[in-house]
Amino acid sequence: MNAVAARPRFSGHETFACRFAWLPKAVRLIARDPAALVDDERAILELGLGKNMVRSLRFWLEAFGVASARSGRWALLPFGDTVFGENGLDPFIERVETQWLLHWQLSTAVEAPLFAWRHILFKRMRADFTRSELLSEMRLEGERLGYEHSDVTLLQHADVFLHSYLGSLSAASPEDALDGPLVDLGLVQRAGRRRGGVERIEPVFTLARVPIVDVGAPVVDFAVASYWKARRLGESVLTFRDLAHGEGSPGATLRLDPEDLRDHLEHTTELWSYRPSGEAGNVTAVVPLDPDARLREIYA
Repeated sequence: MNAVAARPRFSGHETFACRFAWLPKAVRLIARDPAALVDDERAILELGLGKNMVRSLRFWLEAFGVASARSGRWALLPFGDTVFGENGLDPFIERVETQWLLHWQLSTAVEAPLFAWRHILFKRMRADFTRSELLSEMRLEGERLGYEHSDVTLLQHADVFLHSYLGSLSAASPEDALDGPLVDLGLVQRAGRRRGGVERIEPVFTLARVPIVDVGAPVVDFAVASYWKARRLGESVLTFRDLAHGEGSPGATLRLDPEDLRDHLEHTTELWSYRPSGEAGNVTAVVPLDPDARLREIYA
């Protein structure tokens, strides 16, 4: 049975995309003093960031599934501890696989998904868009879901998505120009200009298709196991269509070409059994689903 997404998140990032150094710096602070990040003034002093950036950092820690706050203290979540903790597999985000994992974590939350990520990656039919087109779509989708957010809130949320993958489009300060951990993925690209919905020429952005060789086959296997466990738990067989196109699926989230994904599933016989069926196909897990094992295999 499909998991039903809870209330989406439209804000909390304080209009800042996550910076490369924020997650490792926050993890070290949590290890040193789990209560420090709760208090604005202490966090500002410890992290060397402004108040709004500290609040943004807290948002991204939770959005990436790295850490969360409970009872006045911050603690690492399982993913955060495995990758960024004391014996973490890549505590300083030195490998591109970690960047893909962060994109996966950010994009596939079942509870409280980020509205812009969910809309752009899973709800749109076309890969290309302008900011005004995106704003119009998000307004309609938000209203359909029963929300009445202002255009300012929606556009800020859309811009944070763009800045997360492209860097700042018009840096107002050196801090704004710093890249985040998702920029190197090349997942969002500039694609010229065209007349937008407000009758002016605007930049066009497009979602790229990414070869599995660039993502890494172990990352794809982790994504398959994670999707299966989070959204199809209890089902012994998944359709290829689900894995290639479903909301939160490996294909849609990692922007994989369907035939590339099909070829991967056919040849990774130690994990998956792919059986063609008409234009689609069915996939069965050969070994028990274990996203944690697949996560560690990425860094083996």
